[in-house]
Amino acid sequence: MERTSRGGLLSAGLGASLGVLGVLWSPLLLPWLVLAVGLLCVLSMRTGLRWPLLWCLLGASWTLWHASSLLDARWPAERHGEDVTVQGRIAELPLQRADHWRFRFEALPGEAVQGAVRTSWYFSDVALAGGQCWVLQLRMRTPRGAVSPGAFDYERWLFAEGYVASAYVREGRPCAEAAPPRWWHSMRQHLDAALGRWLEDHPALDLARALTVANRNGLDEADWRVLRVTGTSHLVAISGLHVGLVAGLFLFLGRWLWQRSAWLCRQLPAPRAGLLAGTAAALAYAALAGFSVPTQRALLMWAVVALALWSGHRTRAWHVLMLAWLAVLAFDPLAVLGAGTWLSFLAVATIVLVSSERAGGAAVWWRIPRLQAALLVGLTPATLLFFDGASLLAPVVNAVVIPAFAVLLPLLLASVALAWAGGSTLPLTAAAHLLEWLRQGLILAAESAPMLWLEAVPGALSLLCAAWGAFLLLSPQLQPLRLLGLICWLPLLWPRPGLAPGVAEVAVLDVGQGLSVVVRTREHTLVYDAGPAWPGGFDAGEAIVVPYLRQAGVRAVDRLIISHPHRDHAGGAPAVGQGLPVVEHWEEGGTVCRHPQRWDWNGVAFEVLHPRQPGRWQENNRSCVLRVSAGGQRLLISGDIEAAAEQALYTAAPDRLRSQIVVVPHHGSRTSSTPAFVAATQADWALFSAGWRNRHGHPHPEVQRRWKSTGAQTVSTGDAGSLEVRLGAGSKPALRAAREQRRIWRAAFRLPAAVD
Repeated sequence: MERTSRGGLLSAGLGASLGVLGVLWSPLLLPWLVLAVGLLCVLSMRTGLRWPLLWCLLGASWTLWHASSLLDARWPAERHGEDVTVQGRIAELPLQRADHWRFRFEALPGEAVQGAVRTSWYFSDVALAGGQCWVLQLRMRTPRGAVSPGAFDYERWLFAEGYVASAYVREGRPCAEAAPPRWWHSMRQHLDAALGRWLEDHPALDLARALTVANRNGLDEADWRVLRVTGTSHLVAISGLHVGLVAGLFLFLGRWLWQRSAWLCRQLPAPRAGLLAGTAAALAYAALAGFSVPTQRALLMWAVVALALWSGHRTRAWHVLMLAWLAVLAFDPLAVLGAGTWLSFLAVATIVLVSSERAGGAAVWWRIPRLQAALLVGLTPATLLFFDGASLLAPVVNAVVIPAFAVLLPLLLASVALAWAGGSTLPLTAAAHLLEWLRQGLILAAESAPMLWLEAVPGALSLLCAAWGAFLLLSPQLQPLRLLGLICWLPLLWPRPGLAPGVAEVAVLDVGQGLSVVVRTREHTLVYDAGPAWPGGFDAGEAIVVPYLRQAGVRAVDRLIISHPHRDHAGGAPAVGQGLPVVEHWEEGGTVCRHPQRWDWNGVAFEVLHPRQPGRWQENNRSCVLRVSAGGQRLLISGDIEAAAEQALYTAAPDRLRSQIVVVPHHGSRTSSTPAFVAATQADWALFSAGWRNRHGHPHPEVQRRWKSTGAQTVSTGDAGSLEVRLGAGSKPALRAAREQRRIWRAAFRLPAAVD
């Protein structure tokens, strides 16, 4: 019977998971008719595959309903930029930055928007709080984000979090008549304010707020960088680890206290009393975190564990883990799109695997480092998949921090509860001191490590092989096969195939309203401009350029050229320099582009065509114009030059402008792309680096018509995502667009046919 139950749970979990993943990672949503026909076929089957396939179809159907409902509620692209008045509530603690608030705004039933809107409110002197009801005039935006290899998929994140639109506030007023905020919003707000009084000016105040009420407003970019480098970002995101620690502590504490009274034990067994105490503590802590989606999943998992323990039957940990996984899929199948879901379950699965009865017997002093090593092995394939690399510090730091955190978190919450009940704040101050020591230790580790990040972007087969190798290494029942497990990790070390001599890989990155072009040869990498960056906001160098270089296997940038010092071209340069070593940096104040600079890298020729007299040109016209030639194929990168510089170029050397591919000047502005310049290039492709539906109107329709009139095909990164082309590898360069890789949450795009 137990074997049948185990097999049924395994088939249910695997089948449902495959169904969920099949829908979410398919290029298009499956028609309901296909699932209905599949269901009829499965029901008529009489083989052992019937139940796994049935679970697969159930998972696919449930996910299809969730995904299609969310996509149907999305704000349509044709209404992008429209102003709409919406009444709703702030559904979480709003995030405050220097010049704006950002929050999740959930519209009330019957409003023009149905669902959650990721909302920004700029230059507002209003003090926002979670649970408040507002009537907001919103400038609506359809969910959209940059699509570039290696970069964070913002559209996928919006989809997974259930957002139907993004927007910024034009005007706002409190609701005239509104029900009071939910009790947990009021409790969090009051407790957050109280923490500010109790720990005023204490350096650990921001960390204490993040761990207590999930208020991460005070954590700046430097704090987040330390957490990323040390692999400890999970510590400040209240989720399964936090809820599990609190619930487990109160379970044992409640059970121990209950056992002190024989009368209480006659009324209710101590184990069940401990379960009730742990569940109450988990609910209270989740309320402090605002019942965010990760805490809801953690509560769901705890509920499965608690029910299994309440039943009194001996239940295997694997059964409970699989039931919890099925519960999460039933609650929110889109959760599988988030790295946190997979890492949480894989961590628990690893612990269960190495802590089984067959793996026991080791001394206590050996179990903790052994468990940390097991977590490193178990989580590395998933970490490489989701983050294109792994922190070399994470295993060592977490081996120290997590045990300390298991003590500090309950101590912090207990001291907060004591202060909230009117007791002394001295224990809270002591806990804050310990948190500050922990924070300083993380800063020291991040600053002193010689290697912070291992870049690795293995292929799908290599990752699957490594995942199987991790299972072989960790499973106590398969100890004779551990050598084979080590062999399965070898594909992760295989070098990426390099470019052939005389071939250049060029990428015009999707950095929004700005420009960044990466040119790679067999042994060298050039970055032309680094995209925009805004104080306290988006930095294309950190978010787009560095991730692209890392996923491409680039270890250092041989030459970083800043065409001119405008923020949309130069803003991301500091982040590129921080992310990777830069051998040569060409910008104003140092080495600058000037004609006739030329060089050759691995058979690929580079030539600066402009400016001929750098001191003569001002503003956009001083931009560096670079031509790349490989195998008789040419690409022209023209920065932000305008009509005057274009005239100087085609007057001095019109033949040198001929290029199959042109990165169009000034994002397609009407001040550039004069008819004579366009004609001189004789381009097959005209590439515009411009943000989708940007406020400047780039690329201008007149400019697009001008390029098309000469026979060139036009494409914008805002529509297509990052654009990649390989020069010198064939009879003609073939263009690839990132958005051609279809996903159900992503706006689709298809490149026009190439010119013959």
